[in-house]
Amino acid sequence: MVIVDKSENNPVKRKNGWPGISAEYDLRTNKFRVLDLGSNTFCSAVETGGAEPDKGTQTSSGFLGIRLWTPCVNNQCNWVEKTSYLSSARWYNTLTTLPDGRVFILSGCTAATAINTVAYQNPTYEFFPKDNTPPGVPFDFLLKTFPFDLYPHVVVLPYGTRLFIFSGTKACVWDYRTKKYILGPNDIPALKGPPRTYPLTGTGLLLPLTYENNYRPDFMICGGGQKYGDMNAVADNTCGRIDLSVAKPTWDMDTFVIPRVMGDGVCLADGKILFVNGAGKGYAGYTDNPVLIPLLYDPNPATPKNKRWTRLTGSKIARMYHSVANLLPDGTVFITGSNPNGNYRKNDGVLKYPTEYRVEIFTPPYLLTNTPRPNIVTFAGVGNFNQINPVRIGYGKTFTVRIRLPVGVKPVITSAVINLGFQTHSVHMSQRYVKLQVAQVNNGGNGYWNVNIRMVPRSNVMTPGRCYVYLLHAGKPANTAVEIMLG
Repeated sequence: MVIVDKSENNPVKRKNGWPGISAEYDLRTNKFRVLDLGSNTFCSAVETGGAEPDKGTQTSSGFLGIRLWTPCVNNQCNWVEKTSYLSSARWYNTLTTLPDGRVFILSGCTAATAINTVAYQNPTYEFFPKDNTPPGVPFDFLLKTFPFDLYPHVVVLPYGTRLFIFSGTKACVWDYRTKKYILGPNDIPALKGPPRTYPLTGTGLLLPLTYENNYRPDFMICGGGQKYGDMNAVADNTCGRIDLSVAKPTWDMDTFVIPRVMGDGVCLADGKILFVNGAGKGYAGYTDNPVLIPLLYDPNPATPKNKRWTRLTGSKIARMYHSVANLLPDGTVFITGSNPNGNYRKNDGVLKYPTEYRVEIFTPPYLLTNTPRPNIVTFAGVGNFNQINPVRIGYGKTFTVRIRLPVGVKPVITSAVINLGFQTHSVHMSQRYVKLQVAQVNNGGNGYWNVNIRMVPRSNVMTPGRCYVYLLHAGKPANTAVEIMLG
């Protein structure tokens, strides 16, 4: 796992003696390797834009930068930085992987600010790699949602070349090829309640897609702060959910059972959603009342609203501003971070919310049952999987996973492909879950089973690149997911 921090006086150091701001973390050994990253990635997206230079930690400006990472096995790989690549400076920008493999980069501001300002706003978009898009062309949707147009939510829709974009309380559907609206901000009703994007920071995500309903896309956003500048304003207690497969989409409202601002929404291996982290009062960076209780959400539209939410076991660690949560290949959830301070602040017993380096592994309910857990033996003919080179799977292809269960157990198999995305400031960029069709399960004898699974048909259902295939028996994930290169 690669972790990116902001430039601050972290106790760990780079080889040159200056504070480290990025690390490669080994989940098996609980050890890390500090990476050589020289431009300030504070408030960036993976990995574009960033913050101003920090002379105290010897990092250069990251506003115009991109950083590239290629994994390796010899502990020699490092960031490759292009510090002047972007057409304009960006802080608090969003990116998403497109079906054609490019990256769409949207919004941001040109200098450090707690909320966007006229002087600093950057309501533009660009692509990586660069194309013929002129630099600095305003995206008028962001002008309509100013000043809550930072870290907007961007979702690839499974139809054509369309993006769903949400900012503030408004939404649109926009074609990134024609650069035209399919549905403009006046064609979709505004979401009820306060603005939900930075710095009021609700929790938004694309709900799991499935072949069973032709990949109907539903977007959901919950909570957030109610008033910028008021640390005592309680978090909003509503959720909005919208079906984007219909001609005239509207918001369906629900109660957010435990309201929070700056929460994280994680797609779990079984297709349910974990809401975790965050605070009960305030707005991004200025919060109180840590919310320690996670929520489990069942997105199945057939489930009654009052039965969709489940309270889970809480933590004792406050996860405030700059916290993250990420699904792991074994089906658990990696949780770490929290630093609402301007710099590294150690726990002196007095400071209410010090810089938090502790890592927690959250175990979802599906791993706490007595159901046997399948073991993956081979994946698409590969036995030594999850190495430096992922298994390559093409769109629409059927592949075989050989598993083992206790003798006498009849398998009840489901599968999904998940892009784990990148998390920062409660925005899970490119996170995407798609249920896969299990075409056939054949008995191989002595507890072995051969499972034939059909990959998604096209790249706007799941964008190309590295992602993970999860296999479950009766709702319990296998011993590990398998990393693939899709496309």
